Amino acid sequence: MNKRARMRLIGVTAIILISVIAIVVGVGASDGSYSRNVSDVVGNDELAGERVRVTGTVIPGSWDKKSSPMRFDIRDEGATEGPYISVVYNGPVPSTFGDEVTAIITGVIDADGVLESEDMITKCPSKYESATGALTVADLLAEGEGVIGKSVRMTGFVATGTIQPPGGAVRFVVSDEGGSPAVDVFYDGALPEGMVDGSQVVLGGFLDEQGVFDAVNVSLSDTEQ
Repeated sequence: MNKRARMRLIGVTAIILISVIAIVVGVGASDGSYSRNVSDVVGNDELAGERVRVTGTVIPGSWDKKSSPMRFDIRDEGATEGPYISVVYNGPVPSTFGDEVTAIITGVIDADGVLESEDMITKCPSKYESATGALTVADLLAEGEGVIGKSVRMTGFVATGTIQPPGGAVRFVVSDEGGSPAVDVFYDGALPEGMVDGSQVVLGGFLDEQGVFDAVNVSLSDTEQ
């Protein structure tokens, strides 16, 4: 192949590559696959009626799973103040959804600036804590009324098939190794990344009068790393 032919081939190849990249980018933009920050979306009238993907942190107390459709607010990932966007969500709620979880939501911005969606995934926090000094489930239950309402740390193993989306009376069940005894756990926050059936977890919270452990934080045991 002479030099002129080789240069022509390189030029044609470059044009093809540029065209392919343009097509991929165009398709990505049209189906909302390019994720935007909340601050990029709020007040942007050009996005009205457009399908977008927005990543943000769920604002604590802004949601009610029992509402239909579910409504909640998000702001820029990791931010505790600043602009926020309201979401109307009609899809299945991920079991990891909760206060301060990072949600990636794909939907359409309506004329009022509300993000209407049926497509959401969540990113879970990765958090580990030592179980040293934490009560076992048996220890907790043995305390009886003496521990009700008192702040304690407890450790146990997630019972198979019990992890549920937030908003219900029970988020999951933990038991001592071997499956007994067990206690129901209420928790509305984000579950740690990697928490699955059988994971050892460390919980902070208190036992209520109904025998449910009301957790204020949930971590994986550092033995799960």
